[in-house]
Amino acid sequence: MTQYTFGGSPAEVLVTPTGDVVPSYPVLIRRAGTGELITALFEEDGTTPIASLTTNAAGSSAPGAIRTFKINDVAEIDYEYLDVHGAPVRWYQASRELAALATAAAANAVQKTGSTLTGKLQWGMAAATDVVDASFVTGDAFDRYRRLDGGEQQWGSGAAAREVRLFRSAAKTMTLTATLVPDALDMSAQRVFHVIGATGNGVADDQAVIQAALDAAHTAGGGLVVIPPGKTYGVSTFLTIYDSTVLWAYGATLKAIGNTGILRNFTSSETFNGYAGHSHITLLGGTYDGNAADGTTGTVTAETDVLNFVHASDITVRDVTVLNTSTAHALEFNAVDGGRAINCQFYGFRDNSSGSVRQFSEAVQIDMAKSGSSSIGTFDNTPAKNIRIQGCKFGPSTRLGNFGRAVGSHTLTSGVVYDNIKVLDCTIDGALQDGIYAYGWSRTLIRGNSIKGTGLSSIRYALPDPATTPISPFAVAIRDNTCEGAASDSGIRVIGAAAYRLPSVSILGNTVKGITGNGIHAEYCAAPNLGKNVLDSPSGTGLYGHYSDGVNMSENTVRNAGSNALNVSGSVGAVVSSNTVDTTSSNFGLFIGQGADGTTNSTDALIVGNHITAAASAGIRLSTNAVRCTAIANKVRKGSGATANGFSLAASATDCTLLHNDLAGNGWNASTALSVSTAAPFTGPGGMQALPGTNLVDGDLTALPALEAALRPSGRHETTSRLRCGTSSTPTSGTLYLVPIWLPKGFVVSNITFISAGTAAVSLTNWWFSLHDSGRKMLARTFDQTTTAWAANTIKTLGVQQTTAGNVTSYTTTYTGLHYVGIMIKATTVCNIVGEGSVADIVASVSPGFGGTDTGQSTPPTVSGSGFTAGAFGAGSGIMAYAYVS
Repeated sequence: MTQYTFGGSPAEVLVTPTGDVVPSYPVLIRRAGTGELITALFEEDGTTPIASLTTNAAGSSAPGAIRTFKINDVAEIDYEYLDVHGAPVRWYQASRELAALATAAAANAVQKTGSTLTGKLQWGMAAATDVVDASFVTGDAFDRYRRLDGGEQQWGSGAAAREVRLFRSAAKTMTLTATLVPDALDMSAQRVFHVIGATGNGVADDQAVIQAALDAAHTAGGGLVVIPPGKTYGVSTFLTIYDSTVLWAYGATLKAIGNTGILRNFTSSETFNGYAGHSHITLLGGTYDGNAADGTTGTVTAETDVLNFVHASDITVRDVTVLNTSTAHALEFNAVDGGRAINCQFYGFRDNSSGSVRQFSEAVQIDMAKSGSSSIGTFDNTPAKNIRIQGCKFGPSTRLGNFGRAVGSHTLTSGVVYDNIKVLDCTIDGALQDGIYAYGWSRTLIRGNSIKGTGLSSIRYALPDPATTPISPFAVAIRDNTCEGAASDSGIRVIGAAAYRLPSVSILGNTVKGITGNGIHAEYCAAPNLGKNVLDSPSGTGLYGHYSDGVNMSENTVRNAGSNALNVSGSVGAVVSSNTVDTTSSNFGLFIGQGADGTTNSTDALIVGNHITAAASAGIRLSTNAVRCTAIANKVRKGSGATANGFSLAASATDCTLLHNDLAGNGWNASTALSVSTAAPFTGPGGMQALPGTNLVDGDLTALPALEAALRPSGRHETTSRLRCGTSSTPTSGTLYLVPIWLPKGFVVSNITFISAGTAAVSLTNWWFSLHDSGRKMLARTFDQTTTAWAANTIKTLGVQQTTAGNVTSYTTTYTGLHYVGIMIKATTVCNIVGEGSVADIVASVSPGFGGTDTGQSTPPTVSGSGFTAGAFGAGSGIMAYAYVS
């Protein structure tokens, strides 16, 4: 009996097709050539049986390997295991003893040197994945090279499974699972030009070598220029890239070692018009280190762009990193149609200008061909357009700070805008001034950006003075951005001009947090749409619509505002709906009032369905001259705050309507919940002005006011409700009595009506009715009825005969608020008048008062001309007569 030895070498390691080792996996042994299954296996000592042969466990020194074992009387075997699909995989191995015999035989048959083998070397294996050739270095845990029966080759370090594979993956297709780095490769026929011969140590000047490859591509009409990875290439002056060229620099660094930037698409002697310069250029990958001097490190002190494209079209910069810019810009699109910066990084800026006057410099500048802005002519004011900045990152480098702005413009000329500008999905980790500064951009989309730590606004849109630089941009969409920690100004700020209200502005779905200033500020915009934003802890106003007629604030959430949560100032026709406000440190939940100039009014606002909690003052404030505003179905709660009123109206906030607002749960009665001064809003149907009307408050939950309004006949205004008229009172003969009535502005008074009760008038000589303003001045009167009878229980309606305008038959009210209707009867017996009774004149005469005024009256006074004003109250009891005007 002869024992033969197998396994125990780096070649016998079970791996997946991707090169991963397979530990603790069962392996079968079959006799080579016959396939007979062999189960009598022994450990390396030749005596200890092996019940089941498996690959080494994951924790062993050689995981996945097959340990040394022995078999009696079998010199050649096939290993077999099942792959992931359950199919058997086999490979051949001769025993060590047989290999030694073969080696000795070969040594005897073949000379050690100078011999030649003829014919072919051929293997026949059971599967394409079987190993036919392998090698390793003594001491390796894994073989460094393998060739499989199917032709696949594998390479590794010897310390781990082989990770590099070269194999046929499909018809006429070879796949290499590694990066191929050629020492020299001439592919000029395919217009592929490799940079060869550069030093690449970051100190030597490699500009000429790289430029030679760029020039070769230019001569060929364009092509691909490849800069080898893993090195830093010094560039002493600008490289020039030409038409239809792709510069591939993944893994490479180009570093400025002179006092200029690194790459541009023009020479200093060239000029172009419009977009006719070198175009169709792509930069792929690479780090471009502008190497700005900081007093210790760096060589560049000039105001220079690192990458500069002028008068061109179709420029793509993708996967590029730009570091350490001096004074100007990391990337400039100047007079470029179709510029794209995608998945790039812009880190580190230093203002090396005299006096540090370039604190505004943008990392990515969108510019126009204008003298002082463009590097070359012609200076024909061609603007950049169709620009997309997407997925880029901005912030400090390891040795320099933030840019002035991440993306923006700062130059314009009359009649020219930057059109179709998009800034999408970028991350801005700090800026000296604004994160994004959109200056004169038209058809603009700023979406999905994350911006924090800016010195001014996170996002700012601005226009030049239309008096000197008139332009007409439109369509500004700022959506789904996150803005945090702006140190001043606003989170998002869009400012048009008094002479040009910016149209088609939408600011939607943004989150603004921790701003020192206003959360979102829209000024001089035409009907801007501010919706579905979340504003958390702005130190000023949460959402501010200023001089922006038609502003729509809907479905926003404002928490912990330092001032008004929602502010509409100097804007006509605002819509404020379905917003949620939780806590203001000062002022109001919603403010409708004048602009900052103190003269431009906010009128005709619609306020619907807002929920306001814990405002510092009133929940909703209708301030100076906020006329004709309508507030419906809003909810105001004190919460944990000190909210004093649900609504607060200035005296000049007239003709407003407050309906179905929920002001309950706050411990307020009607006059507290609705602090209306003398503005007297409409609170129910039919022009009802009683408080609370249809509004819900704690102290006035009766349905009586609504019922009274429902019972008022249309076309008339009453001194009191008929429901309250259960008695009567009798005026004193010859005394003018004034009964209070609330009238809206613009109401036409043609008739005045009083009703007698159970006592008829006897021996009448004069009787007439009148209309007065709140200061008791007579505005209109009827004819004197002299001796015309007035029976008991009779309605008397008298037409207007004279007003302040002369002998006309109607009077139109000029304000909303307190008026008086007058009644004077001179008779032996005065009829009693239907009403709510009377109170003593000591009560009724308290200002503004009601009741008896002038005594000794007979014929009516003249209203026109110098007019007539009734005397002070106190000449008779305060009769609360029922009367109405129609």
